[in-house]
Amino acid sequence: MTSAHSIIATVKTIASGAEHFGWIPHTMREIDRALRFTAGGPLFTPTDLQRTNLRAWVTATDHRIGTAEGGTDTDPFGFLPVAAEVAQLTDDELTALYQDRRRTVEHNRYNVRAAHQVPSTELHLMAELFETGAQGATSESSTPAPEPSFGDAERTAQYTAAARALRAAPEPEGFVIWDRINHMYVIAQHHATRAGASAEAARLNAQHRKLYSATP
Repeated sequence: MTSAHSIIATVKTIASGAEHFGWIPHTMREIDRALRFTAGGPLFTPTDLQRTNLRAWVTATDHRIGTAEGGTDTDPFGFLPVAAEVAQLTDDELTALYQDRRRTVEHNRYNVRAAHQVPSTELHLMAELFETGAQGATSESSTPAPEPSFGDAERTAQYTAAARALRAAPEPEGFVIWDRINHMYVIAQHHATRAGASAEAARLNAQHRKLYSATP
């Protein structure tokens, strides 16, 4: 029987691997080749290294990662509860989940999220980045040219509005874009409406599909 201590250690290892990109591209390509060879069937049994890589990847790309609902003060992006579920999967279940998730992420890597879904620590960092960006746009435009360009002024206004929306009370406002592969929010992306965020996410997804299809 597996001890509770061993289970906890396994869950922590999976969560850490997911958070710190604990999958090796070469190993993932080996897995993909093996799955193509076996037509994704039960003939494929991952090695210990492959299993570790698969667990980290499917945890990191879970749709719940990076939301305030699943996070805690010590695990703000919510890796641990997802890792606990992944740790219970059999090899066949893990492999099936990986294949399904790959198809999903291939077409839908970027997801729109309401700002209130973002963990508070991440919200603070995002707001600071927008504030820094607004200050940078102002300084860049004022020094080299006698008058700021329309583009710089517009960017300053957009970044200032984004920072204000992310700090709004009683809850942050607007929409942001989540990158499932890199498990991070896309930098400098905040939209007042879901439609605006969806249009940008669609553009990024189309770009990703184009690059993905060109990858051997």
